Amino acid sequence: MDTPNVARMYDYYLGGTEATPVDRAAAEQVLAAVPQVRVAVRENRRFLERVVTQLAAAGIRQFLDVGSGLPTQRNVHEIAPPGSRVVYVDYDHYVVDRSQALLAEVDDATCLLGDVRELNDILDRCGLDLSQPVGVLMLAVLNFVGDEDDPAGLLTSLRKRLAEGSCLALSHGAREDTNPVEEIETGYRRTNGQAVLRTREEVLGLLAGWQVQPPGVVYGAQWPDATGDPGTRLTFAVLCRV
Repeated sequence: MDTPNVARMYDYYLGGTEATPVDRAAAEQVLAAVPQVRVAVRENRRFLERVVTQLAAAGIRQFLDVGSGLPTQRNVHEIAPPGSRVVYVDYDHYVVDRSQALLAEVDDATCLLGDVRELNDILDRCGLDLSQPVGVLMLAVLNFVGDEDDPAGLLTSLRKRLAEGSCLALSHGAREDTNPVEEIETGYRRTNGQAVLRTREEVLGLLAGWQVQPPGVVYGAQWPDATGDPGTRLTFAVLCRV
């Protein structure tokens, strides 16, 4: 609890109440350098709402949210249709314990301890029917996974385990010349995570073998309409199919 926690910081950006004083101090340090981070986080949450709604309209009733953070602010189980099965996964013991408490009265939703770098283990334990389509959500999680952990290989392994018709919704911090990259990455070095921003081409390169759906890799505020307002331009978003 003495170390800033990225999930509680994220909740703070969204206007939640889970952050401790050390989390708030770290978040305010990031916001002082990059004020638009709070808006970008809310853009990411709206992307979550839109993509879960679209996947549900396509008939998907199983959702695996990897790197879920705290399910406090309009999350998957509140968006998916009744009867959907939702499994949240986070690598932080505090987040999992708190999530399980928050979800205690929620049917068909649970939270597991798991690391995105060990996706096969997550799939083995998630309790979902992998012979049927699954909507996998990885929102703002791979930007905490360095190249040394082979994020492209992780996504390839994931794709090979999923049934036809399954989808991956991905958002990722954007590395562009116009963005305050150094300020964002520096702001997270004292937390329990790291920030690894990537270019549009690098994000697309993580998705080899996936069927990238229109409009491709766009700014989070734009998806699924690439002609829309790009918003903060701090986050990319994309939907893929197996």
